[in-house]
Amino acid sequence: MIKATATTSKAKDQIAPIAPKMLAETIVDAIVEAAARGQYLPGDRVVEADLARQLNVSRVPVREALRLLESRGVVENMPYRGMRLMEVSRDSMRSLRKVRMTLEMLAASEVQERARHEPGLLDPIVDCVQELREVAQAEDYYRTALFDIEFHRRMCLLTGNRALMQAWEPLALQLTIVIGLSTYLQPSLDDIVREHEELLSILQGGTHEDLEKHMHTHILEVPDAVNYERLRDGEVRVSSEEP
Repeated sequence: MIKATATTSKAKDQIAPIAPKMLAETIVDAIVEAAARGQYLPGDRVVEADLARQLNVSRVPVREALRLLESRGVVENMPYRGMRLMEVSRDSMRSLRKVRMTLEMLAASEVQERARHEPGLLDPIVDCVQELREVAQAEDYYRTALFDIEFHRRMCLLTGNRALMQAWEPLALQLTIVIGLSTYLQPSLDDIVREHEELLSILQGGTHEDLEKHMHTHILEVPDAVNYERLRDGEVRVSSEEP
């Protein structure tokens, strides 16, 4: 992500070279997007040389990007076989959702309580729901998945709890891929929008019991109905564009 920064350099006409780490993070984003769009599927090999060619970069930043993704559980290094995209199964996804539920229930409870006394606190989430509606109406499956994740990111950010964010963000890449792929299996994107509208409404004025019930359904029950074998077997390979 490009950030605006102040500079005191006299050579204002010069552009600072891109740091390798910045390029690696850009490549991370490209790989995650490709996986969320179904260009790579769970268990697919991720070949360093192929990625470097497709992205028109050297293999060094690609290698660094793959190391970052490995540290976050997105790719796995298979001895003598190279890297492959993480596998998905009902059991592995249940484990992921349990951790997610713990973190996000903590965030949601705190945000709901603060929203009672801090007018405007939920404005970033209100904006996100509007953007979610728009991309869903446009039948943009990938961006629908992104704004789904963004809703939960903003909810966690509103706590101001750095430790919580440090625990949640590593999950976000895995969630982006899984939610991205599973979104293509949805008969209608309206259901995704409705779930988030209901969660926003509960944050704005529901009870803690309402919140617990909705979060349990939204994070644990609804995703459990996803047929992960369909994801693994390639039924959502929907895009042929290069990352």
